[in-house]
Amino acid sequence: MPKRKESILSKAEQEAFKQSNLVWQMANSRGFQEVYRPFLLEKLNQSFPDPADFKKEDEFNYAAKTASVFKKVIAELLQWVDAQIEQAKFLEKKEKGEIKDKFNIGG
Repeated sequence: MPKRKESILSKAEQEAFKQSNLVWQMANSRGFQEVYRPFLLEKLNQSFPDPADFKKEDEFNYAAKTASVFKKVIAELLQWVDAQIEQAKFLEKKEKGEIKDKFNIGG
């Protein structure tokens, strides 16, 4: 039986790599690229409610606050997905030995 190559990554990095790879795979899927991401971007770029559509100021304020929170959550989700992809790319390079630990931690 061939000996398995020992990973350069720590256990924590291996787990992070596994998880970020799953997110990367999801983000590269047709469903995400063609449906979900455009939907999120459309909602993110949607304008705020029109004050003329409301009879009471408190109704408009509630709608505006809700829209603002929704946009912040969408932006955070998209940033998180992008950060997971960057982490997966970095850890993939590190696993291949293309990136060295400049502090030589554990070595």
